[in-house]
Amino acid sequence: MTYEAHNGKRVNLDTLTHEETKSWKPGDVLLLNGKLLTGRDAAHKRMTDMLSKGEKLPVDFTNKLIYYVGPVDPVHGEVVGPAGPTTATRMDKFTRQMLEQTGLLGMVGKAERGVAAIDAIRDNEAIYLIAIGGAAYLVSKAIKASKLLAFEDLGMEAIYEFDVVDMPVTVAVDSKGNSVHITGPQEWKEKIAHSMQLGDVAILNQ
Repeated sequence: MTYEAHNGKRVNLDTLTHEETKSWKPGDVLLLNGKLLTGRDAAHKRMTDMLSKGEKLPVDFTNKLIYYVGPVDPVHGEVVGPAGPTTATRMDKFTRQMLEQTGLLGMVGKAERGVAAIDAIRDNEAIYLIAIGGAAYLVSKAIKASKLLAFEDLGMEAIYEFDVVDMPVTVAVDSKGNSVHITGPQEWKEKIAHSMQLGDVAILNQ
């Protein structure tokens, strides 16, 4: 299986700034390039516990994105095994603290965010991106290198640094708190209603 990046705006994660992420809009397609940090449930729990105790984290998240993923161990010379996104709502309860205390610019995951997480994203002018759910093997093909950074004892839930090339994502929640999971259904509802009205007119004109 292979994939090819056909469209989307290329983003350099190594020079990413707050001003750049604030320019992204819901539905924008991005191709991520550079260093992407990882972490999911167990890592977030440990990090927020450390922050609450005033302890310094072993990884600097300043101006970085974190990918909600627990990569499978590589086999047969792979850089990493299947590395599809984790459902992001499981990290909602950690989101505000991570955004406010680590310098994190945003997150990459799967599916919608809850109200509390969207509020935290808006308040911190952060960003939430969605990766391809259900295609973990294809996503892993964009990962060219993987390095363990912290929490080795957590296994697949440890914090890694991925080097990614043209990893496709879509802006799901922008820095103003606009979510495609809310605006998208509303837009389609309007389009369907308009199409039905046009259909009724066509029937009346027959």
